[in-house]
Amino acid sequence: MVLEGVLAPLLLTLRSHWALYLLVQPDRYGSIAYEYEKNSYPLALADVLAATPEADQALAFLQQLDPEAETTLGIDLYSSFVLKLQIRKYFAFGDALDPAYRDRLFQAMAQLTATDPLAQAAASPRKFWANSTDDCTTQVDCRNTDNLRAMRETALYLMAEATGNESTRLIYKAHLERYVSTLLDIGMGEWDSPTYHGHTTSAYLNLYDFAQDPEVKQLAQSALDWLFHSAALKYWRGTWTGPVKRPGGTDAERFFWLYFGQGPPPDTASKDWIHALTSDYRPPAGVMAIAQRQIPLPQEIRRTHPHYENWLPELYGPAFYETLYLAHSYQLGSLLHGTGGDWQGFSLAVAQGQGVNQMRVEGGGQQAIAQHHNLLIWQGTHPPQLTLPAGTQTQVGDITFIETEQTWIALWRFDHGFALEVGEVQTHGDFAAFQHRVLARSRFQAEGTALELQGSLGKHLRLGAQGSALPEVWRDDQPGIWNAE
Repeated sequence: MVLEGVLAPLLLTLRSHWALYLLVQPDRYGSIAYEYEKNSYPLALADVLAATPEADQALAFLQQLDPEAETTLGIDLYSSFVLKLQIRKYFAFGDALDPAYRDRLFQAMAQLTATDPLAQAAASPRKFWANSTDDCTTQVDCRNTDNLRAMRETALYLMAEATGNESTRLIYKAHLERYVSTLLDIGMGEWDSPTYHGHTTSAYLNLYDFAQDPEVKQLAQSALDWLFHSAALKYWRGTWTGPVKRPGGTDAERFFWLYFGQGPPPDTASKDWIHALTSDYRPPAGVMAIAQRQIPLPQEIRRTHPHYENWLPELYGPAFYETLYLAHSYQLGSLLHGTGGDWQGFSLAVAQGQGVNQMRVEGGGQQAIAQHHNLLIWQGTHPPQLTLPAGTQTQVGDITFIETEQTWIALWRFDHGFALEVGEVQTHGDFAAFQHRVLARSRFQAEGTALELQGSLGKHLRLGAQGSALPEVWRDDQPGIWNAE
């Protein structure tokens, strides 16, 4: 079975063939109970897209009656994850669906968006999985994380637009305008999440591919350009680096590998690939250059990120202060307040083989980090636990030297923290020269309440007193830009 007009140019690349190969599973698709379609639908859609011998079986699976969806004609339109996939199924795969089923799906979408379903109470709460506790009493998913909100708002807009429910369409156009303007102004609360960044991005692929209103299509493109630019900074050599909000997953690195490459192929699929494989959107050339590091290096980037609930007036503004240094063989990034809650505030990734090796920091209580290019000071209220990148370690006095494949690290430890200087071929020539220069020129010392690091290349970094305000940072004896916040 061939879907005319669905195969995008991206499918012709080797990465796309690999992605489709991983999505086409020899086993059963799984369940449609609760929101489990988020796992089963991409596998069935992949069989249809690839025209495998199981394509007819996949179509039957995609069109079966859902007994939990009594109020929407037996078609699940409740969970945000499922809404996103129903949109891709209807608009991208509609020609392959049975006409009677396609009409029933159209009627279900029309019925759902006759009024704003988020403002309409459901007869009883519906669960997202067997033991979920965040069930909604509305007719559609009420959860408001960035990724779930993006899936809901883009899907409801497209359903209302397709079915002619103009009042609901305008409600969701306004929601999208507000979200995208906030994204471009201060960023997103779920910033750079290795688990969820791809989920938000794939939702806006739907909006870009299927919106008829040119203003809404432009909103989608603006959002995608921003999302891909942010991804390009954290994606490196097939790995998602930090700092990040909501850490712990690997889906984003697999999703963006399809676009950016430059790393080993994943051995497990990203379910969001089904959206990318059937989308016309392509990242701008400048974004691709950043992701593949085809830009002048090194580069230091300083960004802020907002509060998680940034839609509240008193929380509209910066909450996280990031410094990110992109070098030739490593990336060093930090947040001024370090790690805490559901964010990871330190990241050092060094090139190793085709991928990367990362330094890990655990614990430390309340933290403060100062960074100036390749220099960093980390201080906590408790001693941290360090997992160093694989390499040869040498102790000279109070300095631990780590020699990795292409990157060299000088590490000073103190009671409640550590300091780093990082070097590479482009700055120091070789490891022996790095070690010699650090021993001759670099100095780390504590002076009163301040910590100071003098680097081997002449840079100077100082971390001052902490407290309720932002930690004080001086870079080359000049107050850091965060000090003025």
